[in-house]
Amino acid sequence: MAEALSRLSPAHREVLVECFYQGRSVTEASQRLGIPPGTVKSRTHYALRALRMALEEMGVMR
Repeated sequence: MAEALSRLSPAHREVLVECFYQGRSVTEASQRLGIPPGTVKSRTHYALRALRMALEEMGVMR
């Protein structure tokens, strides 16, 4: 998982870390990152897509 996360952009990685690893809500993550809640939601959506693609490229998922 660390390898797949390292393949993401810093912006995508930071929202995933805040929301999934730190367990923060969208509101909490937006406050910590200094970005609007809608941006957190959008980045999370695209970050999960990018993470899924990275895992597929690594042969972990199909």
